[in-house]
Amino acid sequence: MAGPAPLYAEHPQDVLGQWLAWRQAGPVALVVVAATEGGSVRSPGALMAVSASGLKCGYISGGCVDADVVLQARQAIEEGKPRSLRYGTGSPFIDMPLPCGGAIDIMILPDADATEIQRCYGALAARQRAYLSLPGLDAPFSFTPKLSIRIAGRGADALALARLVRASGYGLSLQLRDGEDVDEAKRDGFMDVVALQSPDSLPDLSDDPWTAFILMFHDPDWEAALLKQALSGKAFYVGAVGSRRTQERRRARLAEDGLSTTSIDRVRGPIGLIPSMRDATMLAISALAEIIAAYKETQLSPFAKT
Repeated sequence: MAGPAPLYAEHPQDVLGQWLAWRQAGPVALVVVAATEGGSVRSPGALMAVSASGLKCGYISGGCVDADVVLQARQAIEEGKPRSLRYGTGSPFIDMPLPCGGAIDIMILPDADATEIQRCYGALAARQRAYLSLPGLDAPFSFTPKLSIRIAGRGADALALARLVRASGYGLSLQLRDGEDVDEAKRDGFMDVVALQSPDSLPDLSDDPWTAFILMFHDPDWEAALLKQALSGKAFYVGAVGSRRTQERRRARLAEDGLSTTSIDRVRGPIGLIPSMRDATMLAISALAEIIAAYKETQLSPFAKT
């Protein structure tokens, strides 16, 4: 294994990837949240990997029962038998109540099908919706690829959002307009930043249905070129900074360039859940919150048309 396991990994791709890495060295259990009742920290389908030595990757609660789950998983590995457990309301573990008052049903698979896990992991890594179907689970669980965000911008706003996206563990593509911003980004550890050269020679578009695009600088020629390119792709979210007046001017320019009203309506602006943010960091938080809300809608309605 190249590095330490992400203890609190959230996305199925990360947990399944760690399961596959540990599986090369020996037995490893896959823990699946099969169902929940009432309040719960994780949703059905949440995963945890537990090695025979007790290492874990992922979590299924806010810390209430995870230690016991690890113990149960290690015992399941030793016995070579799956375990179905319930915590919270109706559980035999009366000494481990859930503060939320709900219940969690979990399934521990000590020897899950490596081929199925590899298939599911590979699909997620390839940015495709994936289904995990294993003996012992009542039904398959559906997973979506990780959220990815492409930022095209200049100045403090773009860099503030890039730092927040990186800290949140989401995918990031950073395209910057000014040389000093590129230098600053590299000093901050963004080594694969792309320097935008000309509105007529944009980098190739690679947005997929799980990518959000956000424009974070003001320049009419660049705005039109970048937004038209983004709208021609599959991004589930397209947004641009600026006031309501700026958004009206932007819409008019796109209409002049021949874009349909339906297409123009995809461009969100002003961006963010909180209006009129003047601080780069606060704007970044507000914008990321809006992107996450749109991503959740996309997860719940994968076949809805934009």
